[in-house]
Amino acid sequence: MRRILVLLPLLALAGCKKDESPGAVKVTVNYSGFLPGCVLVKARDEASGRELSTPVPGKGSRPQGGSLVAAVIAPSDWGSSVRIEAFAHEQSCETGTPVVNSSALATLTPGESVPVTLSLQATDADGDGYVSVLTGGTDCNDNNAAIHPGAVELCNDVDDNCNGISDQVELSLGQSCTEGENCPGTRACGQDGGVICNAPAPVYAYPDRDQDGRGDMHAEAVAFCAGIGAGYVLGPADDCDDTNPSIRPGAPELCNGVDDNCDGNIDETFPLLGTACEAAGQCPGTQVCDAAQTGTTCEATIPPSNWYVDEDGDGFGSGTAVTTCVSPGAGYVNQGDDCNDGNPFTHPGATEICDGLDNNCDGTSDGPGVCPEAGASFVSRLVGAPERQWRSIVSETPGDVTVVGNMGGVAVLTPGSTTFQLSPAGSGCGNNDPGYNAVWTDMANLGRAHMGSSSSGLLRYFVRSENACTQAHQLNNVVQGLVGFRHNGELEIHGVTSTFANNQGVTFAWNGGTGAASLTFWPSTVAPLYDVHGRSRAALFAVGGFDTGNTRPRIYRYTDGNSPWQTEDVQSTISNLGKLLGVWVVNDKLAFAVGDFHSGSNSVVRWDGSRWSRMPFPNTYNESLTSVIAFGANSVYVTALNGRVYRYDGTQWQIIHENTSARFRDIAGTSPADLWIAGENGQIFHWPQ
Repeated sequence: MRRILVLLPLLALAGCKKDESPGAVKVTVNYSGFLPGCVLVKARDEASGRELSTPVPGKGSRPQGGSLVAAVIAPSDWGSSVRIEAFAHEQSCETGTPVVNSSALATLTPGESVPVTLSLQATDADGDGYVSVLTGGTDCNDNNAAIHPGAVELCNDVDDNCNGISDQVELSLGQSCTEGENCPGTRACGQDGGVICNAPAPVYAYPDRDQDGRGDMHAEAVAFCAGIGAGYVLGPADDCDDTNPSIRPGAPELCNGVDDNCDGNIDETFPLLGTACEAAGQCPGTQVCDAAQTGTTCEATIPPSNWYVDEDGDGFGSGTAVTTCVSPGAGYVNQGDDCNDGNPFTHPGATEICDGLDNNCDGTSDGPGVCPEAGASFVSRLVGAPERQWRSIVSETPGDVTVVGNMGGVAVLTPGSTTFQLSPAGSGCGNNDPGYNAVWTDMANLGRAHMGSSSSGLLRYFVRSENACTQAHQLNNVVQGLVGFRHNGELEIHGVTSTFANNQGVTFAWNGGTGAASLTFWPSTVAPLYDVHGRSRAALFAVGGFDTGNTRPRIYRYTDGNSPWQTEDVQSTISNLGKLLGVWVVNDKLAFAVGDFHSGSNSVVRWDGSRWSRMPFPNTYNESLTSVIAFGANSVYVTALNGRVYRYDGTQWQIIHENTSARFRDIAGTSPADLWIAGENGQIFHWPQ
């Protein structure tokens, strides 16, 4: 392939006219054996030495070579003799030495073009664009196209770039180097001909501060070039707490609020944790980790309370506490320290009353201003005629007292008054009647008094506002005892008699009215009875017995049914017990009964909710015990017919009053500081005056 290149002189470039030129030259450059990267064509005036030149890229193919044509128009100031030269370069005309050149002298003729042909011969056997050094080029190995001055020097012990420098020097083989994480090494040849840093590969390890063999999952890996440092492990890096050797993958999961096995879950092997439960003492609780951290235990969310048996119902108990969140049952309270749990008027913080006892548990009894200045004692007052015999007395409210006796008398003391008012003659109360043995006052009905007489068994009731009595029934028996309460909202008065056919007594119920339907007789066969008492049907007792024989005492208990009064077996279980004259029920689990002296023993028994048993009682005096009142197990008062009053304080019986000239029939009261006794000779006694 041919190509024509025109070389324009400087003058031509400056605008000189063609007809001023001394002539032109047509230059043909042929080249073979190689394909030059650039051919520099020069024209030089032989006379002046002035030159013109231009680079022309080589065109053609390396196997066949090629040619180019250039036209030279000489400047007007040149002579007729012009030297034409061609210089072949391997790559660029601007760099490097020509590998081959050729020249010819041309004589110019004005107005004509003189032809000149130049030939360039070189060898590029491997066709890499570089001419063999044997033909003036720079290719040190013209049989390998990969070897030439422009080649990248490889690490292969071959002079790839033909610079004459060995790989050892040019590539700094054997010199120190660092690789990757600055691991020290030596420069050496790699398998692909490149240079590598022949250094040991770094080993990446993780901190293991707790030395459990597991790396810290929160730490970055550290590179080690020569051995792993102390406190590091290769892995795995899955320790979620590298400060505790007990926390790591595979560790047993403990109940401790920590992810011990690093699986992302906490206490997952304890499904009950946090669930509701019932702790000791029936306390609401939550399942928490136990002390060994291997299981759960129920921990109370509400602390348990100490519960104490409250024998006297004053809100304070004593004895060994039961620790629980739920009351163990009726009779338990959560306040202790009761210094006398058988007396409801004695407990911490109680008001001191005039009873000769330490009521507030401060170690001292009574105190200034508690008792009368003259001292505490039973003081008598004459109510009615001296021959009057007061037989039954009742007081449910402080300052309110009703007393009945012989001669049909009814006397009432109302709160705020200091004088008993006697029922007047003509009041219907039977002033000429032999008298009343029993009275019960219905305080819920304005203090209406219900009375039973010893003459023909009359049942009457006394209305205070009218100051008169109304006869309701005639039993033809000696009524000895009355007590009332409301059952299912209806008034229910229970009574007993001491005489009936065949030396037996009678039990009956009265609703306080006057119609036939208001009175019910029970068919149960009972002994002569002298008293009845109870707070409800749950604990209602009647007592009595016989004057002679081996079966003197009798106690009956009310039970629902057609024959409600059933005998309590005391005559065969308690020896030397006389007939019983008085009974008092404190609550459903406590009652007392007293009676005649018999066979060297005073008759005092106690009921504990299930059975009756004898209470030790001083036998200094062989006397008949007529009545009893109790406020608790350790606060019991008993009257004796011969004028003595006994008190039991939980430790011992003692005489708190003695008046052998008086005869005591009945005792009543609202507290140990407000006691009333019905006596003979018209006397009524009060503690403290």
